Amino acid sequence: MKKNLIYILALSVFVIFSVSGCSAKGPNPQQLVDQYFTSAQHQDYAATYTCYDSEYQKKVTKDEFIKHRKEASIVQSYKIIKLDTQKDTAKASVEITFAASEKFKRTEPVTIRVEENLVKEGNGWKIKV
Repeated sequence: MKKNLIYILALSVFVIFSVSGCSAKGPNPQQLVDQYFTSAQHQDYAATYTCYDSEYQKKVTKDEFIKHRKEASIVQSYKIIKLDTQKDTAKASVEITFAASEKFKRTEPVTIRVEENLVKEGNGWKIKV
């Protein structure tokens, strides 16, 4: 009986972590790029900041980053065109559409293509500037 209870408890914990997406491992390159652009799209710049590598975060504080992003164009949508992953580095080619902006005298959305460099850091991936 006690053995069955332990088995059921262990299975329950496994299911809970599987469903919630919790993992001891950080995001893979695809997940990081999605997290990066989705958080920017939702204007959650504190979350966007966490996608950068530790070197960038040493140079730019979170408050400075958030202030700068709030003054920049709003990401309307994005599309990952290509993602090449090597052992400890990756490169993502992403098409970004920025919303129309009175501030930037844009009456229509504008789409550009950018290259984002990624680096493996710890157990996950980060944007390398």
